Amino acid sequence: MHLEGKKTSIRTIARPDLPLLVKWKNDPVIGEMVCGNPVITTLELEEKRFERQLEEYSVLRLIIENEKGVPIGFMSVTEIDKFNRKVELGMLIGEKKYWGQGYGTDALLTVINYLFNKLGFNRVGVEVFRYNERARRFYEKLGFVQEGVQREGLYKNGTYIDIILMGLLKKDFLQRRKELAAIVGIPVGPGEGKKHESQN
Repeated sequence: MHLEGKKTSIRTIARPDLPLLVKWKNDPVIGEMVCGNPVITTLELEEKRFERQLEEYSVLRLIIENEKGVPIGFMSVTEIDKFNRKVELGMLIGEKKYWGQGYGTDALLTVINYLFNKLGFNRVGVEVFRYNERARRFYEKLGFVQEGVQREGLYKNGTYIDIILMGLLKKDFLQRRKELAAIVGIPVGPGEGKKHESQN
């Protein structure tokens, strides 16, 4: 799979990307944001995850590239429920020098547009830790709304922390599509998605 946004390209992960995942996930700052605690992974573990992905269809792991084709981040589509047409998303921009420049927004909306308008999903969910106000505001800006709270779902530094459950529905996304298209390179008309997506 290969998707094109305005600032990013998103493609299926390949074996040469695995050392980057080890680097990003083992960064303590990134680990705190995406997992709540430091992540310790190895190339061997990432190899095993990669091999499992080749055999399973419940998880899709993607690499985010910048305009020059440089890998800068990672995205996962999990809990893929085709019957109920819903998925869960996770994302990180692993190269910190690209933080705050719109790459995450572009990548996320490009993938969401593909899930809703090409694959026919109806709901996208994300989880945000209570202390991560920046992430919560980011998702709210894109149209996600708080749907619930998993009370004390994270244990961090001897303290239990709530996890905020947020979701975005296709109908709400479509209502804001023109507004969001001004932010990123998603198409606004029917059929236009073909120029943003290719298979390989």
